[in-house]
This record gives sequence, structure tokens and C-alpha cells, in this order.
Amino acid sequence: MASVEKRTTKDGKSTRWRVKWREGGRRENGFDSRTFDYQADAKRFKTLVDAAGQQMPTPEQLVAHGFAQLVPAGVAAPAPEPAQKKLTFRAYAEEWLGQLVRPHPETVRKYRERMEKHVFPRLGDRPIAEITRREMREWQRGLRDAGLSAKTIANIRGESVVPIFKAACRPGEDEEPAVRMYNPMDGLPLPEGPRAERDILESPDEATLFLAAAYEVDPEAADLLLCKLSTGLRWGEVSALPPRAVSVARGTLSIVQVLRKVNRRWVVEPKPKTKQGYREVPLTAEVMRMIADRVAAASREPGREFVFVAPRGNHWRYEDFYTDRWVKIRDLATRS
Repeated sequence: MASVEKRTTKDGKSTRWRVKWREGGRRENGFDSRTFDYQADAKRFKTLVDAAGQQMPTPEQLVAHGFAQLVPAGVAAPAPEPAQKKLTFRAYAEEWLGQLVRPHPETVRKYRERMEKHVFPRLGDRPIAEITRREMREWQRGLRDAGLSAKTIANIRGESVVPIFKAACRPGEDEEPAVRMYNPMDGLPLPEGPRAERDILESPDEATLFLAAAYEVDPEAADLLLCKLSTGLRWGEVSALPPRAVSVARGTLSIVQVLRKVNRRWVVEPKPKTKQGYREVPLTAEVMRMIADRVAAASREPGREFVFVAPRGNHWRYEDFYTDRWVKIRDLATRS
């Protein structure tokens, strides 16, 4: 396989990149090489050499890929093909979305919404084959400067942008040449930014103090927090927990529905997103007694859908719970 070597001029003022290979990939054959001013050109040429079986690419290939200057002297260089409309990132992304295997409708909606909002405005009309690592670094920095958290940026790039570039680096289904020679996201770190301080309970004593403050602020909210802390349930699972999911005899509860935010609205979905979301969670005796009392109370209240309810009788929205309960509980526990 051909290799790319970094070479510095004798005066140390400039760097060049040499692609080196053995003819036909055989040890008994001598080396051949070509040198380039830019690493990106060297990497593209290396790919051509590897595809040609460790041989110098043909004049047609050299011209087609922008290396007409490497056509040997005396060899007639073929005329370049008429310019074709370049494939944009947006067009390739739409094709990629259409080829996902049995995607969840919510997954497709989320991918499309994120790309329309955060990716296409800057990259959508750019030819996907010409997007550079510098552009992607600047794109990430722009998201950070717009106020997005590192986690949100990681989700956007990891769930959609990176897979799209990976797909573009593979040959087509009918062995068409890859759209790109490399993934511009490889080795590109997330932009650094301010990290929000997290509320963490580091010991049983702190948890006891926190729960005592919670029951002082609001016993209803405190029961929800007790269940969440003792089981490790996600917010969407504990806030949407229905009485029918509780098995008092077994001392367990099952995840049968979840709360998710869709188009800026919290909605209850009848099942977890993946099969791994279906699970049975054991409860301690204290937590089971509390939940059993709530299930019994729910059976006496027609129309009650949830074990834990907000003041208006519906499920707790995360924003309301955080602002109206969590902050007050945290501040009280801090002062205690």
C-alpha cells in the first residue's frame, strides 16, 4: 500500500508531501513516488495509486481527478469531460436519509430538523467532495458561538454529519467511486466551551439531606425524586410512569411508556424507542410502599394516568419541575 511522507525542505521553511509505493506492490520491485505541495492532494493521489494496484494511475484517471500535470511528457492527455453539476451536501444527505434501513419516524424527523436548522444553512449548498476539515471546525465553532452545548453539538455531528461523511467515503452500491477520499470529521475534536456545573449527590448523607429538603418543599415532587434516585430511571420514564406498570406483588415496575419532547412539546409515547428500553426495575421495600400507596390513590381518582402528577393533575414537564421544584429544593438543601 502506498504511503504519504511528510518532507521538509533543507532550509526548513516549507513542507511538502511525498506519495511513495512499490510498483505492483511487490517487494522485489523498485519504489516510485510523486511529491505534492498539499497534504490533501497527496492523500487523493495515494487513493488513486492504491485503487490502481500500486501502479501509476492512467492518464485518463489523472486528468479526471485533477492531476493532469502528472501525465508523462509525450503522452497525449485526454480532454477533460464536460463539467457536471457537483453533488451538494444537502442532496447527498437527503439520499442518505432515504437509504436508512427501517428508521424510526421520530429519528428521521429529528435528523432532518437538526440538519435544516444547524447544518444546511452553512454546508447544504457546498459540494460534498470539497468540504474541508477547516470548514467543519469553523462550523462547529459557529454552533458553539450560537450557544449550543458541547453535548448538543456532539449529538448533531455524531448522529448525522459523521455518518453522512462516512457513507460518502465508501464506494456506491454498484461500485461507483467514492464521493470523498477522506472523512473531514476524523480526528476533529469538539470545540471547547464553558461547562455548566452539574448537581451531583456524592454521598448517602447528601442524598438524605436533599430528600429531606424535597419533602419540606413539596412531598409530591419528593416522591418522584425518591423513585428516580433509587431506581436510576430516566426523566422521561419516571415522569410518564402509569399505575398499570407497577407490580406490587413482585415489587417491580416496568417501562411501558415514556415522555419525549417532540417539536418543543412534551408528549407521551406508548413504548420505548428501542427493545433495550423494555425492562423490569426492582424496587426497595420503602419505595415500593410509597408507589403502592400512589397506585391505590390513582385507582380512586378517575382519569388519573400517572403515578406522579404535577399540580394540575398531568405529568411533570421537565422545565416546570426544574424551575418550580428542583431549584428550590437544591437551594434549601445547600442552606441546611
